[in-house]
Amino acid sequence: MQLTDELKETNEAIHAASEKKMVLALKRIVTTEDYIHMLNWLYGFYAPLEDLIREQLTTETFPDMTKRSRAEYILWDIKEFNKAPKPDIYRQLPVIDSYPRALGALYVLEDNTLGGRIIAGMISQQLGSTIGISFFNGYGAETGNMWQAFKDFLNHPRPPYQRQEIIAAAEDTFITFINWIDKHELQPQL
Repeated sequence: MQLTDELKETNEAIHAASEKKMVLALKRIVTTEDYIHMLNWLYGFYAPLEDLIREQLTTETFPDMTKRSRAEYILWDIKEFNKAPKPDIYRQLPVIDSYPRALGALYVLEDNTLGGRIIAGMISQQLGSTIGISFFNGYGAETGNMWQAFKDFLNHPRPPYQRQEIIAAAEDTFITFINWIDKHELQPQL
């Protein structure tokens, strides 16, 4: 079985749960301030996680890593609204202490780019504007190619222990992302 197929199968339920929570958070966006709030907490997750990933995936070990760093786009989107970023930086990130664990975490971030165009459309419609959606536009017209290149890279033969570390890190990253959404978006039940 290809590693990407195993990742998809193993993380299917937790992936679906993270998508559901993200969609619910997106549906609550009514104002520009709501959206900026979301961008700030997304940056608080993406920036430190990308930093941990880049400690393990250097340009020598993963040639297009610089291109795959996306957190900066969140800051640009906030600044498009003439607002200063006020991120809440997440300190309870998954453990990314090896090359395989970094690949597993990056799998989650790269997978998130696929639904970005749909999200960009939702936000544009909800706010009546196309300002501040560069992060969700992923790699633009290259998103599909970038995803395929990443999948091809993951599917290179790997020892079983590396495969297990990649899968475990992906699961940890999905769970961490769900917890981060909950921290910022859960409303008290009445």
